[in-house]
Amino acid sequence: MKIEHLTVQGCNQWNEDALILNERERIYGVLDGATSLVSLEGVETGGYLASRIAKEAFESYRESDGAAFLRELVLRANERIRAGMLEKGVDTEDKNAVWAAGIAVVRIGEHQIEYAQTGDCMLIAVYMDGTVRTVTHDQVDHFDEKSRLLWEQYAREGLAPAEIRARVYETIRENRQKTNTPEGYAILNGDPALERYVEHGFVNRIRIASILLLTDGLFLPRKAGEPAPQMADMAALIGEKGLTGYADWLIANEYDESQQGKYTRLKVADDKTAVKIDFAGG
Repeated sequence: MKIEHLTVQGCNQWNEDALILNERERIYGVLDGATSLVSLEGVETGGYLASRIAKEAFESYRESDGAAFLRELVLRANERIRAGMLEKGVDTEDKNAVWAAGIAVVRIGEHQIEYAQTGDCMLIAVYMDGTVRTVTHDQVDHFDEKSRLLWEQYAREGLAPAEIRARVYETIRENRQKTNTPEGYAILNGDPALERYVEHGFVNRIRIASILLLTDGLFLPRKAGEPAPQMADMAALIGEKGLTGYADWLIANEYDESQQGKYTRLKVADDKTAVKIDFAGG
């Protein structure tokens, strides 16, 4: 089994993504922190803090600690995030203020791959015959698409970029109120309701060549109103260029001025984090 991983900071001050690398327990994953919409002046963002708390929870875990399933570990990490917020005086009932992070995490067994997921972090399996299986569902994309459409609408109306951003962020604030509800998406943010929505399951290892765990900063770009790019296309590019090569290629496109009007982006470059596990030979 060969493990590749990377995490690359985007255009903001903090890399709110994080890697989970617990080799002893064969637990690997990615975390995508969501920037708190109520800022903590002079300190790390809530997204950064949430992803680091969850990272430590998974990397310090030992089988002797007694958690039977990854689902339970996700909920334990969620409780730690809540405790951290309470210690700092964060209003845990204010969904715009809470620290939050999405996750995709796996535990590699001899015959099965266990996984747990929230938000828009993704797990993809690539089989020996080249078949690509998207195991998880992007729970956030319908909200992101709404923001993309609004951005393009306001741009057509001739609004200044600062005004566009302010209006779109108001929509994002409204979306945050729906986290861990049937109308929204699951995310680690200290809310006990997460236990109703965290996704968890098993995939058998029969003929799986590799798996990919990705944050949304590595997704192929798109324009508002267009279908989401296929995960199979992204997996093919990663297979062709390698994980680092793919990230470098994507970043070059993001920062190429000629590309900036081509796709709808709320930020020039998002944080990018991935784990690639190849099973050839083991």
